[in-house]
Amino acid sequence: MKFSTLLAGSALMLAASTTSAQQLEAVGVGASANISQTWVRQRLIQVEQYTIRTDDDGSRLDDTGNRFSAYARIGLGAGKAFVQPELAYTSVLGNQSSITYFSRPDVNLVYPDVSYLYPRLRRAEVALLAGLHLSRRFYVLAGPLLAVNQREKDTHGATSPLQELYGSFNRSVVRVQALAQLGVGLQLGRFDLTARYEHSLTPYTQELRYGGQTYAYRQRTGQALLGLGFLVYDRHRPWRK
Repeated sequence: MKFSTLLAGSALMLAASTTSAQQLEAVGVGASANISQTWVRQRLIQVEQYTIRTDDDGSRLDDTGNRFSAYARIGLGAGKAFVQPELAYTSVLGNQSSITYFSRPDVNLVYPDVSYLYPRLRRAEVALLAGLHLSRRFYVLAGPLLAVNQREKDTHGATSPLQELYGSFNRSVVRVQALAQLGVGLQLGRFDLTARYEHSLTPYTQELRYGGQTYAYRQRTGQALLGLGFLVYDRHRPWRK
């Protein structure tokens, strides 16, 4: 589903809310177990004496992480449509990469040194999802997310070219990224069970800068999320006195 389609759908939902009564349906908090993957378009990058392999582990959707969120569900009029704004924080592992190089090429040209990268993606998110109740308990939802990515601490005063290369990877992360989610939910009492798929609409990284040179390093992300939410407020189930 394209970003423009998601935005258009969300805009139509919001426009409808101006002509029909809004009603707060639920407020909740949630957590999810994520299975994530990052894909770099360039599988092999030669940066001076360093050979970078971005698909070193050869696996897909094998990295894990978590997402924590707070959300509200707002009904639009008397129909089954709703909007669900969310604030969230995600922390997941990225794809393993390797850096192959010769620390002393004058001594040994047969067995290179290999260093591995195990990046972790951390970000704060604001989401505006639009949904539809298919029944009292079952619903579908989709919409865009805006993420603010957190970079790893930069390597100031690097003591080696390799450490400076690590810093270049950290600095390559784009600060603001657009993503989209599509999923289904099942409400059981005050619990929300959800299954979603998320895909990046804009890249997580675009280029790598090292030694005054710029190298293509376009990376996108995707993940499956299995979530459990708890409704601290539910219009249909008020707290018993």
